[in-house]
Amino acid sequence: MSFIDKLLPTKKIAIIDIWTYQVKTAICEQKDGDFNIVGYWEKRQEINDIIHWEIWDIEGVCETIESALIKASLDSEINPKDIIINIPTQSIISEINKINYKREDKNSLINLSELDEIIGKVENISLEKAKKAIQEKTWYQDIDMKLIVSSITKISIDWQQVTNPLDFTWENISISTLNIFIPLSKYNLIQTIWTYLNKNIVSIVPLEFSIPKLAEYTSLSYEDVIFVDIWNTKTTIIIQKSGSIVWFNRIDIWTRDLIKIISEKNSDITANIIKKLDDNKNYVEEKKAFFELWKEWFLIALSDILWEDTIPYKLFISWGWNNSFMKEYLENISLASEWIKSIKEKFVIIDNKILNELSYIKNDILKDKTNINLLSQVICAKEIISMKKDPVREILKKVIKRIEK
Repeated sequence: MSFIDKLLPTKKIAIIDIWTYQVKTAICEQKDGDFNIVGYWEKRQEINDIIHWEIWDIEGVCETIESALIKASLDSEINPKDIIINIPTQSIISEINKINYKREDKNSLINLSELDEIIGKVENISLEKAKKAIQEKTWYQDIDMKLIVSSITKISIDWQQVTNPLDFTWENISISTLNIFIPLSKYNLIQTIWTYLNKNIVSIVPLEFSIPKLAEYTSLSYEDVIFVDIWNTKTTIIIQKSGSIVWFNRIDIWTRDLIKIISEKNSDITANIIKKLDDNKNYVEEKKAFFELWKEWFLIALSDILWEDTIPYKLFISWGWNNSFMKEYLENISLASEWIKSIKEKFVIIDNKILNELSYIKNDILKDKTNINLLSQVICAKEIISMKKDPVREILKKVIKRIEK
């Protein structure tokens, strides 16, 4: 079985969102052209189920997922066989490549047969380059890794960006690809979950791939944006330029570190600190001290991703708690830094209300700020169900099947 996205025979799918503290589940249905969330449930994890963003107790995680899935299925009166799932791990390995392809007959229109040939050649080259680069950086060989996402992020024909190259002429085609791998040991954990649930896992969707989907179907679709996802033990930073993911990075600092700073100066227990954290009047000095530390790591991570490139100044932020103090601090970061280049002096924070443009999402539960990551996976699920409408994705899916054989 392939874990790469594939067309589903059904129009119903469950999304499993695994995080340190909770498992969240959404049941989705496409019916009469509409795509809706028809069921939702969440269940708290045991404290030792996931440690440092890695699954520690696989049996405990499986039990939590099963419980949340049963409740969501009862809520919707639908029990899908097919699911997509994320994987909590630090070991996400990605490579982005830009491949140039020169057509033999620049005057003929590109048809499905030629598009299949182009994508096949480009993806083969891209995968070989990715595997070689990963082996040099991590020592993982081909047999030690599993490809979980393969995506074409940008297509240009004679330097003009297009979404669908069919029926174009011209000579030079440039295709950017994103391939994401996980170590075989992490893939085996997903197989354990698959067996335990007796479900058909059709796709593993890591956060780094799904979060930019939040912008793809809004007015941000072709913008330059930095996605900042802030959670208990890590901050994920994803860069989108001209509507395409160009890279991502992760810094292992966030709420856990803030709570540690607060607890060192206060006698409060962790549970009470978390309850008070959203009130901007609490722990003002500690929050400021933490932000200065976080900001330094954040700017270094951006410089690692972009090198000499200009930094996007628009920020889309998702996070586990309110953390409104972060918005205030981020808006006041000076971009005049030795680390980065910017055309603006300050960041512009994108309001989450832009998600209201996702008209097909009629369930307001997932528009809550704590459910943004699950919403991004719901968007991926919609793409999986509707894949036949996109010839590029459909052909890429077939190409990956051929490569995997």
